[in-house]
Amino acid sequence: MASIVVAEDDTDIAELLATVLSKEGHTVHTAPTGAAALETITRTPPDLIILDHHMPGMSGLDVAGRLRAEGATADIPVIMLSAAAPAAARGLVDVTISKPVRPKHLVDAATELLAARRAGEVPAAHDASTQLVDVERLLAVSDFLARPAHGANLDAFAEELTRVTGVPMAAITLVLNDSVVVAGSYGLPRWVTEAGGVPVEWSPDTIVVAEDVPVLISDSRADEEYADTPLFSVSGVRSYASVPLNSPEGHVVGALCVMDDKPGTCTEDTVQTLHSQRAQALGLLSRAG
Repeated sequence: MASIVVAEDDTDIAELLATVLSKEGHTVHTAPTGAAALETITRTPPDLIILDHHMPGMSGLDVAGRLRAEGATADIPVIMLSAAAPAAARGLVDVTISKPVRPKHLVDAATELLAARRAGEVPAAHDASTQLVDVERLLAVSDFLARPAHGANLDAFAEELTRVTGVPMAAITLVLNDSVVVAGSYGLPRWVTEAGGVPVEWSPDTIVVAEDVPVLISDSRADEEYADTPLFSVSGVRSYASVPLNSPEGHVVGALCVMDDKPGTCTEDTVQTLHSQRAQALGLLSRAG
């Protein structure tokens, strides 16, 4: 049906992805590094490219940048796989999928992108506002906000989160359609805590909610989308990591995030630690009183 190149340095994951996609009738070529993937793609441009982000030598982001810069490969749809895709990836790839990868999620994304390519369509950009105003999601957020205050417990949890991650600022947020509400925090700028949150357009948590994926920003000054927003430019935040918080029904109601005024503090390991703390954060949000 289609030719797909998968760049993945973990051989077990590469084999799994190749098996899943082959069962859908696709021809799959795997490459263990970004450089090897570029060689394969340049030799015979495929219909779809799947890139792991964290690869030795040349990252998935590096490969995507090279692909978009070349006329022969600029329009090939690209899926990026990562425990935390960098924010810059959103301008270079069509879809980001979190690891561990759910096979059905990957197949559905591949099918949609390939169908658009066959039809000669440009994949539609994801509209974050659509998910933000979803009525059922907003009702789930309102349910959490309507519960008796338990900010002290959440603040204590945020303080502990800075200890386990080694990142000095932390927050548990609930995201409405127009604002990111800070439910609990430690070390945040005073103006943020006094205001109780920030507008949605200032925060990467908007991406977390809209796409149900983690966000990792190693250095905000190198990120065009957020470099000039007040959360970063006024507060001096340079490094940021955030993971989604899902209600029992599966709605993304908010985020668990940490940040630092130094670049490079937040890493993929930070994201994995945040993932391990999500259940406890949701338990505190759900607890009455």
